[in-house]
Amino acid sequence: MKDDLMIRTVGIVFLISFLSLLVLTPLLSTSECPYGSVHAWFRTSDGAWEKATAHPRLKRGETFEVKIIVTISTDLNVVYLKLHEFGTPVYEVVTGPTMMEQLLEQWVSPFSEQSWIYLWKIKVRENTSWVNGYGPLEVYVQFNKNDMETSRVNFDIITAYILDEFSEECLPAADMDSSEEQPRPRHATSNIVTVILVGFVIAVVLRMNLKK
Repeated sequence: MKDDLMIRTVGIVFLISFLSLLVLTPLLSTSECPYGSVHAWFRTSDGAWEKATAHPRLKRGETFEVKIIVTISTDLNVVYLKLHEFGTPVYEVVTGPTMMEQLLEQWVSPFSEQSWIYLWKIKVRENTSWVNGYGPLEVYVQFNKNDMETSRVNFDIITAYILDEFSEECLPAADMDSSEEQPRPRHATSNIVTVILVGFVIAVVLRMNLKK
């Protein structure tokens, strides 16, 4: 009886340990592989850098920055990198080394630097139909030692909640122009009044001189 209880206890402990290992291993190794590592950061235009995975709330047209550092730990031939999203397009690149879904090739030459830093400015599409939901932005990196030996890393840089609101960054140009033009009539009116007053003073002075 005691032996059966001990066997069951050992079995339960082993099962729990095995499940914990399955859950924790991806969390600890999502940015690393035998050939190198990938680390990513995110920040809004007025915020500080946050390490991936970040969970911001973003509006239509809102811009943000993404920084990725790729480091190799062994001799390689080439490294491939791509920004990827799932389903309905949510993001578009404003500036950066690649567009969305475009593959970046980083060829590795002997005695080359062992890490590279890439920076993108990205914005939420103003016309995206995916709103009031989460839009993940993923980085995918493949390390190629040769044609047969490869290793991959991929994880979400952000999983942003997309609000159905427009950012202040994408206010219509007409509104900005009209706000700038509002003071102009006042300046024009004051100039006209000044001219009239100067003319009146000149007329009075001339009339006084004529009377003398």
